[in-house]
Amino acid sequence: MATSHSLKLLLEYARKQTDDAAIGLGKLNLKQQEAEKTLQLLIDYRTNYQTQFTQSASHGISPVEWRNFKIFVGKLDTAIQAQQALVTTTRQHAAAGSTHYHKQRKRMQSYATLSHRAELTRQKHLQQQEQRLLDEHTSHKFSKRPKNSE
Repeated sequence: MATSHSLKLLLEYARKQTDDAAIGLGKLNLKQQEAEKTLQLLIDYRTNYQTQFTQSASHGISPVEWRNFKIFVGKLDTAIQAQQALVTTTRQHAAAGSTHYHKQRKRMQSYATLSHRAELTRQKHLQQQEQRLLDEHTSHKFSKRPKNSE
């Protein structure tokens, strides 16, 4: 069985790894949220731009304005597609980070359980030693007593 000291070291290392994984997961989640927010901003901007253009086009537009609109909307669509790809990537990274965190947490809990069991075993052993010493002391004390003869 591993020593109490080595289990404590393993537990501390596992705690640090779990803390690091939690921090990393937090950063990944933040990146995912930022990417999703940026995507929504782009989509909202495209929708508003198209709505405004449609309203102004109802009064008539020139071919140059139509061409500029198509070019700009094309660029917005390209940006939206790139942002959607980024959102997909950040979601995958966050899922992987979550899996890593849960593995680290499970490992830490395993070490904590082992450490707790080792401590209970050590305490039980100490109690047995104390009881044995007490029994020896009591038996020694009674063995030295003079016997009553009747």
